Amino acid sequence: MPSLTPSTADEGYFLTLPPLGNPAETDAVYQRMLEWHLPPHILSTVKPRLSQFAAEAISDQVNAWIGNAETQQPYVKSRNVWGARYDRDRLVTSEGWKKLGKWGLSNGIVAIGYEDTFGQHRRIVQHAFNYIYSAASAAYSCPVSMTSGACRLVRHHLEVPQDHPFHYLYSRLTSRDEPWISAQWMTERVGGSDVRNSETVAVYSPLPSKTGQFGRIDEGDYLLSGFKFFSSATDCNVAFILAKTESGELSLFVAPTLKRIVDDNGKEKEVTNGIHIHRLKNKFGTKELPTAELELRDVRAHIIGPKDRGIATVALLLNVTRTHNFITALSCLRRAMEIAKGFARARTTIDQPLWTFPMHLRTLAQMEVKHRGWMHLAFFTTSLLSYADHGFPSDLPSHYKPLAESTELATLVLRALTSTSKAVICKSATLAFQECQEAMGGVGYIDEPEEPEFNVSRLWRDTSSNAVWEGTSNVLASETVRHLTRGGNLKAFGRWIQHSIVQVRNPASQETLRKAWEALSAKLDTTTVAVGLPSVLANGRQIMFTLAWLVSGILLALDAQRDGNVVANEVAGRWVLEGEGIPQEFCFADIIHLYWKISSNPVQAREIERRNWDCRIVWGVDLPRGASAGYRVQAKI
Repeated sequence: MPSLTPSTADEGYFLTLPPLGNPAETDAVYQRMLEWHLPPHILSTVKPRLSQFAAEAISDQVNAWIGNAETQQPYVKSRNVWGARYDRDRLVTSEGWKKLGKWGLSNGIVAIGYEDTFGQHRRIVQHAFNYIYSAASAAYSCPVSMTSGACRLVRHHLEVPQDHPFHYLYSRLTSRDEPWISAQWMTERVGGSDVRNSETVAVYSPLPSKTGQFGRIDEGDYLLSGFKFFSSATDCNVAFILAKTESGELSLFVAPTLKRIVDDNGKEKEVTNGIHIHRLKNKFGTKELPTAELELRDVRAHIIGPKDRGIATVALLLNVTRTHNFITALSCLRRAMEIAKGFARARTTIDQPLWTFPMHLRTLAQMEVKHRGWMHLAFFTTSLLSYADHGFPSDLPSHYKPLAESTELATLVLRALTSTSKAVICKSATLAFQECQEAMGGVGYIDEPEEPEFNVSRLWRDTSSNAVWEGTSNVLASETVRHLTRGGNLKAFGRWIQHSIVQVRNPASQETLRKAWEALSAKLDTTTVAVGLPSVLANGRQIMFTLAWLVSGILLALDAQRDGNVVANEVAGRWVLEGEGIPQEFCFADIIHLYWKISSNPVQAREIERRNWDCRIVWGVDLPRGASAGYRVQAKI
């Protein structure tokens, strides 16, 4: 019998994972999204840039910045050593946090969405970069999203003279070299999403004299006072703030965090613009990101948008930040999946490779199917936002045709899909992170701040905020249902859905999708459902998740048929015909499993080939000979 050697702290077996691949070059689903949504001349231009940016995203330098941001969390200094209050609260953030922001912003993760370079496709290109950036940003993707939303809002209000400060504001928000970061401060103690009960008050109080006709950005006509309970990106340069005017209605205001004054010695200096940090929040995740409770005392601000129309005005911003939310969720989930897959490649169990272990392989395949379906929903919604703002190209696939012909319909569909995509993708991705963590066993539960490269726990806790921020699942489900049931919206939305379903050439898929929409639209019809709108709202979450499954299924089927890709076809079949992709407790299971009722060709007959398809979906290769059996072959069972 051979002698046994005990392991020690430094000797014995150590698992080594392969380094992460370049996400722009190894993520086949991401590449497929870009090929479908970008014309060849734009794709050929951005591909090398994306590859370089992605190489940086997995570099030792960026990982060092993430580690620094994780370990050196923000803090506040309000007073000097003598006890006197500073002219402004000193919010101290890590060097890594600042570097990650500068790296992303200089590469255009905000600016691309507002530059003319990529024309009607600019938002798609922007989110192609954000998909690479978010997983490596240490939650800097949050201020990026708010800044991007602010750009869209300000851009819609630039019909003012050139000397108006909004032009200067827009130039700083969209700059790559000296960018400003923006935030929106809306949440108060009285309620989160229900902002109408705001206790922040705006008083019209113009300065007796100001610079030029309109004043600088820090010389607005209103003074805002109140308490904001949850204010992320506290280190921003400018904030958009909801407050009530004398009418009692909400208006939207924009205020810089600092203002210039002349001191007693006649020297100009920067001081706080009436913004005082009460305390920083201690959160489950996004600990690198400073989030605070803020007291506003006579914050000088400009009104933006029509007076007393604050909620409608800020919606221009929210529709952008929500797209960033779901792109961030997908970016971080893809990173977590790649870590889990690297672990499977390196690990063996009962002397068999884990990467072909039947149950483990099936779990990874199910995650891949979900991620692909959500990617389609995300990039289609992103494309709609881009085209709604900048016009529809002439050479789009046929399912865009009704939207291109009607601005009203395009806006209607965009609004429904934005809230749906944000809620469903962010909620579902949060659940999928747990699968990635569990797929690595105990080591998946480890949270080493200094070692971000393989840290699934970091990605999970940071991305969890996306399911809450900018509207929880229930809030967004209510918003989606109220939108679709208003006036003739359901009928109009149905025309687009039905037109798109007809484009699906696979008979089984087309029939399944058609019947699914019939069943779902019936549940949205407040004139026939018992109790009417209250009953529809009660089922709002199931309606929204089922809608997401339906739209994703249409897109998966259309994608599969455009080039006959066999893996795309397999994924579309699993989604549409087998009801994969959506957590069953969140949807109408009887709708997403309709194929079982209408088919005479049960899907179970394919189980013999299913393991091989699992392998092709996950690894891009056929199941090898001698693949893991999943049990000890010589054991008695």
